[in-house]
Formats: sequence, C-alpha cells, structure tokens
Amino acid sequence: MASSSSANSKPSSRVYQPRLHWWRALKEWLWPILWVALLAGSGILGTWALVWLTRIPPVPNCEEMSRLSSSNDRIYCARTQSRSGSPQDLTAAILLTANWPKIHSDYEEAQKVLTEASQKLMFLASRRVQAGDLEGGVELASSIPQNTPLRKPAQAAIYEWRQEWSSGETLETTLATAIERRNWDTANETLQNLKLLKSDFWLRDRFQYWQRQLQREQRSWTSLIAARELAGKGKPEDYLEAITVARQVDLGSRVWAETEKDINRWGEILLAYAMVQWKSGNLEEAVTAAQKVPPNPNHGPEAQTLVRFAHAQQLASSALIQKAASTPTYAELFALREAIRAVEQIPADSPLYQQAQTFRQDWQAQLADASRLQLAQMVARLGQGQAYQLAIAQARAIEPDRPRRIQAQTLIAQWQKELERIADRPILARSDQLARPGTIAALEQAIAEASQIELGRALRADAQARIADWQREIQFIEDRPLIDEAVALAEKNQLREAIEAAQKVQPERALYARAQSLIADWTRTIEIKEDQPILDEAKDLAYEGNLSAAIALASQIGPGRALYSEARRAVALWEDERNYIWSIWESDGAADSDEPTSDSEFE
Repeated sequence: MASSSSANSKPSSRVYQPRLHWWRALKEWLWPILWVALLAGSGILGTWALVWLTRIPPVPNCEEMSRLSSSNDRIYCARTQSRSGSPQDLTAAILLTANWPKIHSDYEEAQKVLTEASQKLMFLASRRVQAGDLEGGVELASSIPQNTPLRKPAQAAIYEWRQEWSSGETLETTLATAIERRNWDTANETLQNLKLLKSDFWLRDRFQYWQRQLQREQRSWTSLIAARELAGKGKPEDYLEAITVARQVDLGSRVWAETEKDINRWGEILLAYAMVQWKSGNLEEAVTAAQKVPPNPNHGPEAQTLVRFAHAQQLASSALIQKAASTPTYAELFALREAIRAVEQIPADSPLYQQAQTFRQDWQAQLADASRLQLAQMVARLGQGQAYQLAIAQARAIEPDRPRRIQAQTLIAQWQKELERIADRPILARSDQLARPGTIAALEQAIAEASQIELGRALRADAQARIADWQREIQFIEDRPLIDEAVALAEKNQLREAIEAAQKVQPERALYARAQSLIADWTRTIEIKEDQPILDEAKDLAYEGNLSAAIALASQIGPGRALYSEARRAVALWEDERNYIWSIWESDGAADSDEPTSDSEFE
C-alpha cells in the first residue's frame, strides 16, 4: 500500500513543478518591470510638464480687446498697437491703458505705454498741422483722454495751433487786399509777418505761395503800365508794341482782366488803322497791324476777313521760320494747316480772295513737302540701311522747283552720311581687331584696313585718328630700343655715348620729345661736371682775395651752359666787391695804380 501511494504521488509533483518555476520567475522580474514602468511614467510626466511650462501662450486677439480683458493682454495689445504708429492703433493703445487705478499691480507699465502712445499721437497731430491739416491735427490731439499725462499739453497745443491759424488767416486776408489794391509796401510787410509764425505750413508753404503771387502781380502790373505808356504815344507802331508787352501779363493774375480790356481797345484802334491802310492799297501795313488784333465775332465782315488773312500769314510765317531746321516738326505742320484753313474761310467776293488763294497754293505746297519729309524722317529713325535708302528716295521726290528742296537736300546729305557710317563701321571694327595684338605687323595691317575709308566719307576722321594712333604706336615700338640703349649707357655714366644714341630718334617721331628731354638732362649733367671745377676754383680765388682772377676764371663759362647763370651771379657779386674796395682806396688817396702791391690780385 505504501509503495502504491508513493507511486501515485510522483506524477502529481511533476504536474506542479512547472507552475512553481513560472511563479518564481515572475517574482524575479516583477520588481525590475515595476521600476521600469515607474521610470517611464515619470519621464512621460516630466516631458509633459516641460512642454506645458515652455509652450508659448496664445496671442490675445487685440481686435476684440476691452476693459474686461486681463491686464497683461491689454498691456500687450497696447504695446503692439503703439509700435504700429498708425493714428487708429495709437488711439486704441491710449484707450486700453488710460485711467488705470494707481493700486493696480501693472499701473506703472500701463503708464509707460500710455505716455509713449500719447507722445507718438501728438507727433502725428503736429505733423498734420505742419502740413496744413489743422482739423485733422486737432482731432488726433483731442483723442487723448482726460486724466492722462499728456492731456493738458495736448489742449495747450490745440489752443496754440488755433491761435496761429487765426493769425495766419488774418495776415492772408490783409495780404490779398493789399495785392488787390496794388499796395506793394503793405503787401511786402504783411508777407514778412508770415515768417513770424511757427508752423512750417505758414513759414514755408503759404509764404512761398503768397511770395509767388506777389511777384506775379507786380510783374504783371509793371508790364501793363509799360504797355499803357507805349499806347499813350498814340502811334500805330506804339499800339503794336503795347499789345506785345501787354500779352506778357500772366493770365492768372488779378491784372489780366484790365489788361484784356486794354488789349481789345488797342486792337480796335489798330483794326481801324488797318482798314484805312487796306482801303488805301497798303496791304502789307494793314496785315502787320491786323496781326495784333484779337479775333472778335463782333467785327464787321471786312474786318474779320482782314484779321483772318493776317493771322493766317502770321501762322505761315512761324512755320517758315521753323523751316530753317533740318527736320519738319509737328508744330510746323499744324501752323501750315491752320493758315490754310484760315484763308479758305475768306469769301470769294472779298478783295483779298485772289491773294489769299496764291498764298494758299504756296502753303499747300509747303505742307505737302513738309509732310513728305516728316514721313521720310520717321522711316530714317529706324536706323537701318534700307530705311535710310527709302528716306532718301522720299526726299529726292521733292523736285528742284519745290519750296522745300533745300531742306530735302540737307536731310539727304545727313542720311547719306548715316549710310556711309553703316558701310564703313565694319571696316573700323576689322582694323581695331587687327591692331589688337600690338605688333608692328598687326598695326600696319590695321592701318591698311582703315585706309580703305576714302576722303569725304563720314568716318574718315575716325579712321585717320586711329591711323595716327597706330603710327605712333609703331614709332614707339621702333624707337623704344634706342631710348632704352641711351638710358642704359647713361646709367653706366657714359653720357656722351647716351646722347649719341638718343640723337638717332628723328624729329616728328613719337619719342622725339622724350629723347630731346633726356639729351638736355644729360647735356646739363656733362656741363655741370665740366664747369663745376672752374666755378669752384674761381670761388676759392675770390675767398683768397683775388677778385680779378676769380672774375676772369668764372667768365670762361659761356652762355647757354648749365652753370652760366650761377657764374654770372658770382661775377656780379665779385665785381661789386672789387668796385667797393677801389672806391675806398680812392677816398683814402692810397691808390697810385689800379691795384695794391701787397695784394697778389692786383700784381
């Protein structure tokens, strides 16, 4: 039985052994797993806390800000709006920071923002006033609330601006009245009083405006007075000149209304004179007088015809004056068209009709030729060879008997020159390319290429200038070794040989002037070397008292030598000393001869 029981228990122990092993393994890993879980949880919690602490708080919506918002948000929005600098934002910043209780923890910060925004707003208000917008500046300054630091300064500024504005407007009224009455002294005095105001608007803008007005009125009045003085002489030519002077009056001046009346009155006088001259057969004098008469629909038919004819001739004359220019202008064409249109309105029964038709035919020919030349000029402006050829063909269509023939020939000559430039420019480009290496052979080829441009061509002068430069370069290359050889000899102190080498450079060569300069320097050096001992010896003799011998020795240095001037100065000095000594001897009666026996100089 016992054996049987033990046999039955062995399988049971084998069944529970794996469970026991698993439980023991779990107990061994439980604490490490628990610690890892705790560490991971702590890390996650710490990371979340760090992110929460360092995250940027949401930016407050300043557009929806009110007094119920937090103080930090209001200060933030006020500071942001103050930085923008716009009047609306500055006003909003002031409203957000105004009237905070002093016990508030952010009171000082709010005051700083309030003061800064108020100062900026006052600056903008002042700028508006300086620019002439008084009401705009007052509106900005008035937006500063009560019980704020800059409220009183703002109100004081508003009062000052209004006072100054009132003073300025009063001065302007006085100034306008003085100008209207031509009381120039009062006007100038009042104008200077504008400088006493402080605002740039009055000091600069309005002062300059009224200064221009005053100057314009004075000039206009002076012109009118001069015109009236001329008209007062009563002669037709004086009326003509008076109208010319009166038309210098500015149309925007107060004097123009009077001036226009005078011009019309003088024009009527001239018209009457012109009609008398016309009926007397003096048409030229009549036209000259009628040209100054302003058009007036109230004139009679004959007077209107004469004035129209005179104005047509005046327009055509201005076009003919412009014809001196090489190119027809739009103003010239317009003047001719207006002149033709004016004479076409002259009725057939007018005594001026036949003469007007003669002028009309000439002006139509002028207009046709000018239009053709203008078209040719427009084509020529394309700047291409075919365009110039087409323009020349257009201009050549104007025959020799046409009025614009000379003008056409002038333009043709200009366009032919342009064609020559187009044709010869590649030759100059090739010659420049050939000359680029800078060798004698290359330069000679370039000269030969540029010489193909014949005399009289448009680019002949440019070609000759290049040829002259390249010839000089060749001469430089050819003569440079001679100069270098001469300089090398001079550096070895072989000056005479250096001079002989430099003299090989012929006149009219590029380096001839350089060679002559070197020769002159070396010649001077040689002469100084030869004559300096003579001059030094003469000076020694003079120091020893042998003045006559010193003079004789120094006189051996001939004119043109390097030391000649120095030698002559020394001789003159020694002669003065010798003459002085002789004068002393003569005064003492000690000289029986020309020289003393005790002085070897006079032996």
